[in-house]
Amino acid sequence: MFKLTPYLFFAGRCEEALDFYSVCFGGVVVTKQLFKDAPQVIEGADPNWVMHAEFEAFGMKIMLSDGVVAKELKGNNVALSLVVGSIEEQARLFEKLSSGGHVMVPLADTYWGACFGKVEDKFGVRWMLTCNEVI
Repeated sequence: MFKLTPYLFFAGRCEEALDFYSVCFGGVVVTKQLFKDAPQVIEGADPNWVMHAEFEAFGMKIMLSDGVVAKELKGNNVALSLVVGSIEEQARLFEKLSSGGHVMVPLADTYWGACFGKVEDKFGVRWMLTCNEVI
């Protein structure tokens, strides 16, 4: 089973976007974490910016972040967040997607209890692969 969730980047305007989408859709912000709340310093990130947020309305889910400015520039502000069912499937997809592209974040266990990795494929599409298992 696969689940694809849009992940939008706002380079310092994520709080504004969350407010805007809340008004537009009448939804709710389910979670919001700032970069300063991470257990380690994220190089290049403003500590007061949104590291990760989830917004839900009408059965849809959107993930949002301010991102790290050097990688989340205007015109390149979307990544596809794919949740996969097994570590094996995640590793297989990660390897295939990184062929001809480049690994942005290697697959690894995270502090939020999942295995995560980020890759930009040879077409410039960014994929964030999550498995709710750990290695």
